[in-house]
Amino acid sequence: MRILTRGFLVLWVAMFVAMAGMSMVSPLLPVYVKNDLGGPAIAVALSFSGVAIAQMISSPFVGRLGDRFGTKPFIVGGFCVYALGAIGYLFAHHWQLVVFFRIFSGFGAAGIFPMTLAYVGRLAPRGAEGRFMGWFSVAQIAGFGVGPLIGGGLRDAFGSSAAFAAMAIMLGGMAFMTLLLLPPRPEQVRRESPPRSTEPLAVSSPGRDDDDDEPVTALPMGELVRRPAVQAAVLFMMLMSLGMGAASSFTAIFVVDRAGLNTGSTLFVGVLLSSRSLINATLQPFTGMLADRWNRVMLVTIGLAISGAAQLLIPLVPRDLVETSLFGGVMTIAPAVLAVVMIAGVGEAIAFPAQQAVFVDVGRRVGMASLMGLNSMGNSIGFLAGSLIGAAVVAQFGISAVFTYAGLMMFVGIALFLVLMRRAARLIERERQAATAAAQAAGVAAGAHRGPAPADRLAP
Repeated sequence: MRILTRGFLVLWVAMFVAMAGMSMVSPLLPVYVKNDLGGPAIAVALSFSGVAIAQMISSPFVGRLGDRFGTKPFIVGGFCVYALGAIGYLFAHHWQLVVFFRIFSGFGAAGIFPMTLAYVGRLAPRGAEGRFMGWFSVAQIAGFGVGPLIGGGLRDAFGSSAAFAAMAIMLGGMAFMTLLLLPPRPEQVRRESPPRSTEPLAVSSPGRDDDDDEPVTALPMGELVRRPAVQAAVLFMMLMSLGMGAASSFTAIFVVDRAGLNTGSTLFVGVLLSSRSLINATLQPFTGMLADRWNRVMLVTIGLAISGAAQLLIPLVPRDLVETSLFGGVMTIAPAVLAVVMIAGVGEAIAFPAQQAVFVDVGRRVGMASLMGLNSMGNSIGFLAGSLIGAAVVAQFGISAVFTYAGLMMFVGIALFLVLMRRAARLIERERQAATAAAQAAGVAAGAHRGPAPADRLAP
């Protein structure tokens, strides 16, 4: 099966650059606002999470429009808006302007991320969703891991403005590349015999039994949000982001602060994040193929259970510190914490392609871009709420408790996902039975209209 179509390659590069562009300035903006512009605490918070505000508001509407008019215009437009936001940082000499352009960039992100996932989802043939989404996820995760290294290096060498300028050039270049090279519609991938799979969706086979890979017309919004599979997708993303947002916001403080590991090493923070991302990205192509052969909901459950358990273990494992050298400098690490974080990356690598494959299969029934837009909204809500709840958890119970909270939220998300997917299975089965009965009734009516069939056609 040919994965490397032109559309897939263009969007793979585009997603890598988009994730790198977002992550290269996300850690820099709070420092820039606080140290260079003298912004208050609320400005520091909004300079980090403001992008999620715009995504939360606009993603569902962008998704609906993407199903109606196609995804390419929103992908190209999203890169343009994102690039303009980066240019705005160069001229933002007050923290209010930085926050404004951060929020403005979120409207671009709402066009880029859900629409690229919808496009790739339409490229994937039935039965190969895990393989396609697994390979595509490499771009997302690797870009997220590379971005901070690029941004941090540019800031240390040339200042924050150099990082902002590089981000604008990268994203503007991606707008031009997708405009010229991305096909307006996903290429039709030749259908081959499906891989061995034991109910890849784990709820039912696709609702339509025809061979048409074109996306279905999006359901009305009211009907869309009432479907259990859509509720499972959106609420699952919200709960996962609720825990991950809290943990991500306080990982650096846990590593550096005296109440946590007390390493005093910001470099170890980067090593933790990069190790988790690199393991996740490396395993994605293999776990993506696994998602096309095994029960996908089971893989999501196993992967997130591993990741959730690892989150719970972070404050419990030994905190013995070891000094080592990296790039000629001394770095203090906590080997047990690093090992647990890497195990979390393995769990996420198992869960993520299967999760995305389930969402792609659901999107075929309800509208691919609409579902991805709602998922983006759920992710944004969870990330914002997770950061705020995480702050409250830290204030009440201490820095270590935020990882316990994050792990527990993952297990809550697993339970909710299983319940809603079982409801979705029953609904899909009823729809299939109704469609079969309708087709049989139509066949009987057509036969009666034509009259009795010739004797040889009635013979066994």
